[in-house]
Amino acid sequence: MLTLAFLLAGLAPAPVTLNVPVYLGADLSEDIVTSALQETKRIFEPGRIALRFDLSPEHHSIRPLVTVVVLPRPAQFKVYGCSRNRHDHRLGHTQLGARRITLWSEQLVRAVDGNWDRTALPDVDDQVFARALGRVLAHELGHALLGLNGHRDRGLMRSDFSYRSLTAPGRRAFRLADEDLQAIRDTLLDAVAKNKNAALRLLDGA
Repeated sequence: MLTLAFLLAGLAPAPVTLNVPVYLGADLSEDIVTSALQETKRIFEPGRIALRFDLSPEHHSIRPLVTVVVLPRPAQFKVYGCSRNRHDHRLGHTQLGARRITLWSEQLVRAVDGNWDRTALPDVDDQVFARALGRVLAHELGHALLGLNGHRDRGLMRSDFSYRSLTAPGRRAFRLADEDLQAIRDTLLDAVAKNKNAALRLLDGA
């Protein structure tokens, strides 16, 4: 792993922090949200990337590098052929240009349940649901921070997940590749440098 390589070289990479505003438009308990965000944080920890989620975001003078919105369901559905009915299997979406991630909680509940044909919303375990929500958020953050339109062959950035992998206690299947962790660190460090330069320009012009 990236951190292990630094340690073997006698160095530890400096931690880098990303502030992420989160807008909750879905009815989720505080425990679910907290557990989900902890799961997301752990996936990025091997790269010494710290995520700081702001659940009460206010206006900031500096545009966030990425914004997260959680809604119950897509406003417009994209349907796919299934055994009985037609369903929208999207769990989340990243708009790279807008730096906006949208997650859909009801879509994820159905994915965790493993049965998209049920008319009523399934009743799933809160801890399992939170784990899956955190992993989907981590995947979408990967798209946003890597500027990645496509997918990788394996790990967090692969194109699809089974409900078993989404809900499994271990997160081995959700690792970010070392090169992706380094690319994300580079993106965040570059953003920090640009923000510092902007602050300096404001001081010079005062």
